[in-house]
Amino acid sequence: MDGRYKNAEERQAIDQEAARRFLEARTLDTPDAWNAVYAWIAEDPAHGFAFAQAESAWEFSERLSEITPSVAPEEIAGPAGRFEAFFDRRIVAGMVAAMLVATAGTIGLQKWAAVERLHTAVGQEKSYRLEDGSLVHLNTDSTVEVAMRDRERLVHLLKGEARFDVAHNKQRPFIVQAGDATVRAVGTAFAVRLRNDLTELTVIEGRVAVHEGAAPTQMVGAGTAAAIRSGTVSTTALLPGQIAQRTAWQDGVIQFDGETLAQAVEEFNRYRTAPLVIGDPQIASLRVGGTFKAGSSDQFVTALSQSFDIRSVSGKDNSVILLPAGNPPRAAAGGGRDR
Repeated sequence: MDGRYKNAEERQAIDQEAARRFLEARTLDTPDAWNAVYAWIAEDPAHGFAFAQAESAWEFSERLSEITPSVAPEEIAGPAGRFEAFFDRRIVAGMVAAMLVATAGTIGLQKWAAVERLHTAVGQEKSYRLEDGSLVHLNTDSTVEVAMRDRERLVHLLKGEARFDVAHNKQRPFIVQAGDATVRAVGTAFAVRLRNDLTELTVIEGRVAVHEGAAPTQMVGAGTAAAIRSGTVSTTALLPGQIAQRTAWQDGVIQFDGETLAQAVEEFNRYRTAPLVIGDPQIASLRVGGTFKAGSSDQFVTALSQSFDIRSVSGKDNSVILLPAGNPPRAAAGGGRDR
C-alpha cells in the first residue's frame, strides 16, 4: 500500500477530490480558483501528489486525443466502422487516463505522473538543477521526488536532508512536503531534514509558509529554525554561526559546538555503512567540538582518543565501539581489536 495514505478508502477519496478540484480550477481558471487548490494542496502531503496525478492524467489524455488517423474513419473500417474508429481515438484516451489516475498510487508516481526521483547513497552529497532553475542539494542517504507542474513545483522529501535554492516565481509556488509538514515558497533558500521524531526546517534566505496537520499556516523568516511535529511548529532564532553549522554538510564537513558525544555519533553514522557505537553510557554525555570531514570518522575517533582518552575497538562488521580508556581487557579469541 502507498505509504502516503492510511488506507485504500482514504486514498480513493483523495484521488476523487483531487480530480474534482483540478477540473473545477481548470474550468474557471481564475486566481481564486487556483488559490483554493493551492490551499487544499498545503493541507496534506497526499493532496499535492494526488493533484499531480490528476493533472498529469488530463495532459496525457489530451495528448492521446490529438493522435488521429490521417484518413477518415470510414476509409479505415467503412461506414459501419465509423463509431468504432471514433471510439478508438477518443474513448480509449479517456479510459487510459482514468486507469492512469486509478493506478498511479500503486505503480508509482515516477512512471506515470512525470515525477523525477533524485537520490544520494550513504556518504554522498549531490546537487541537482531543476528545469525551472532551482537547485536541490541532497545530503547523505537522501531521496526526493520532484513533480514540475504548470502552476506549482512539488517536491516530496522521502528521506534524509535537502537544501533548496528556489528560483523566484510567484505564479508557480515551490512546495516541499516532508513527513506531515508542508513548506511553501516562491523564491528563497531553506533546508529541510527528516528526523525520526520531527521535521527540522532551517530558513537561510527569504521566508516560507509552514503548515502541519491542523495547525494554522505559519510564516518562518530567514535566520530561523523550526521544529515541526504533531501539528506544532516551534521556531528558534539562529545566530549566523548556527546557520553555518547546520549547512556545513554542503561543504563536506560536520561542525560541532558543544553537542554531546551521543549526538556527534548519530551525525557521523549518517555517513557510514557500519556504525560508531558508544559502548559505555558514561561517555555519552561528553561535550565535543570541532570541524571534521563528513566522510572521515577516523579523524573524529582519533580526536576523541587525544582529547578524552577514549579508546576504540573495531568490530568484525566494520563498526567501531567507543569505550573509556581505563585498562583494556584482554581480547577473547576472535574478538575485536583496539585501535
